[in-house]
Amino acid sequence: QIMLMGAIVALGASDPADNLVYMAAMALVVAFLSASQDIVIDAYRIEILDEDEQGAGAAMTQAGYRIGLLAAGAGALALADFISWFWVYGVMAALVSVGMIAVLIAPEPARFLPRDTTKVDLRLAVIEPFAEFLTRNGLKGTLVILAFVLLYKYGDAVAGAMANPFYHQIGFSGVEIASVTKALGVAATLVGVFTGGALVAKSGVLTALLVGGVLQALTNLIFAWLATVGADISVLAIAVGADSFTGGLGSAAFVAYLSGLCNVAFTGTQFALLTSLMALGRTVLAASSGFIAEQAGWAGFFVATTGLAVPGLLLLLWVSRLPAPDANRRSGFESHP
Repeated sequence: QIMLMGAIVALGASDPADNLVYMAAMALVVAFLSASQDIVIDAYRIEILDEDEQGAGAAMTQAGYRIGLLAAGAGALALADFISWFWVYGVMAALVSVGMIAVLIAPEPARFLPRDTTKVDLRLAVIEPFAEFLTRNGLKGTLVILAFVLLYKYGDAVAGAMANPFYHQIGFSGVEIASVTKALGVAATLVGVFTGGALVAKSGVLTALLVGGVLQALTNLIFAWLATVGADISVLAIAVGADSFTGGLGSAAFVAYLSGLCNVAFTGTQFALLTSLMALGRTVLAASSGFIAEQAGWAGFFVATTGLAVPGLLLLLWVSRLPAPDANRRSGFESHP
């Protein structure tokens, strides 16, 4: 966190007009440190919470992430109207201190290590986490789980990649887009993540995943409706509100599911594996979104993204037949203070 604060300040001190390479390097450092921090935070959350608390923990993680996006996005842009960009980045760096205070207050979780060793080395940190995950449900079960992680949010990711171009092309102004997506969208997302956390606690993670996955797919059809009616701000509000709510619900359930897949002895490595695979589906596989929109038109594009959600839902039905994700999270390991 100390290094991250320094890197953010260094990025704010850059000037792309004079030294674009330096700015790119600092952006890379910030991305590396923030990604590393994310994994440690998720590992901590998984280790400190019991199985029945993972849904609430996932909801809080998603809520904090959305609030952070709002502060670093709309908040930073608003500040830039009054102070220089260097000081905007300085304020963003200062916000890291909130997490530092939390670190000083929070307790250290127990460490779960193999019974034959308390030494942490490359084998224990990298090789064993992958080996344990890949052998837990057999090759077939593992491949199904990995395919599900890759595809659960695929349709939603493809639709989201083209959201802003879609809004602009059908006639909405920048102010209209910002007012709806930032204000209403963030509020609906927060309601969705807490609803998802509550649903995980009440009905279980697989039920929450099914509800979230179906709703995520269906809300894409509202954007198809928006494409047919044009720049109607009320329909935009309905589409963004519904999409943000269901996206938040599905994300909370999905993070809770990924958390349950991690053995507490290997939380950092295994969660990094799973979230990297999830990000692959959200970025690389969603790169075809522009081509699909160009070929199918906007209404056809959003109908198609609803269909792209089907493989993930079918895989969910297959995954539901496997052992519960948190069944063996502490098996074969003992606690060390």
